[in-house]
Amino acid sequence: MNEPIITGIVEEMLKRIEGKLDKQSEEISAIKTEIGEMKTEMGRMNTEMGRMSTEIGYIKGTLETQQIFVQKIPDLAEKVGELKNWRQFVIITVTATVSGVIGWLVRGGNFKP
Repeated sequence: MNEPIITGIVEEMLKRIEGKLDKQSEEISAIKTEIGEMKTEMGRMNTEMGRMSTEIGYIKGTLETQQIFVQKIPDLAEKVGELKNWRQFVIITVTATVSGVIGWLVRGGNFKP
């Protein structure tokens, strides 16, 4: 008499265990799907990082090329400063010459003092 009750209990426990195993199997399948998606995303990110690395290399090359020109800026600034001094010298000379000519004309255009 106890056998049908025990058999029923065992069957019920087996069904519960089977249900839990099915649920865990579904969870494992979901986890595998997520892992596959993560691998795909990591592959895409690796490709993107490779592209960025190439672009960074290009930018570094451009900066190294321009560094030569940037180093020449102080020399060019000094030369421009020198040109400004020459310009001032020329302006002063022209002004003095024009003033002298105007003074000479005002005195009557002769060389007597």
